[in-house]
Amino acid sequence: MYSDEHVGATGEPLKDVLAIGIGGSFLGPLFVHTALQTDPEVVEFAKGHQLRFLANVDPIDVARNIIGLDPETTCVVVVSKTFTTAETMLKARALWEWISSALSLLKSLALILLMHLHSGISAGGVLPLSLQYGFLIVENQMLSHRASIDSP
Repeated sequence: MYSDEHVGATGEPLKDVLAIGIGGSFLGPLFVHTALQTDPEVVEFAKGHQLRFLANVDPIDVARNIIGLDPETTCVVVVSKTFTTAETMLKARALWEWISSALSLLKSLALILLMHLHSGISAGGVLPLSLQYGFLIVENQMLSHRASIDSP
């Protein structure tokens, strides 16, 4: 996404990611995103793109987080272990309605449902971060360091 090679259903380049999750599905990726924001090279690489997180049960949170986003150029990633968490699914439905009301229903495929077991370092955490920064940066900045920590 960071290089405009990833396009949405209408052919427009995707430029923003909205990640939905609660608990570890939200906190793991948010912590890594916050840490990556301290690296000037990473910040420059992601310039012009936004990664936002939705975790609050307050319905105003959805309205506040979509301000300035275009449904044609926003990828929504729903991260959940079971897809039964009421707050996560409520936000997913609200964003599905936001996308499908702006685009034709058949083109509303920018919603990615992702199941995971471990938040920060699983596909659930890595996908939104990779869409924002590119997988090579996420791999170099996070995954390679994880391997060194896990080693005896």
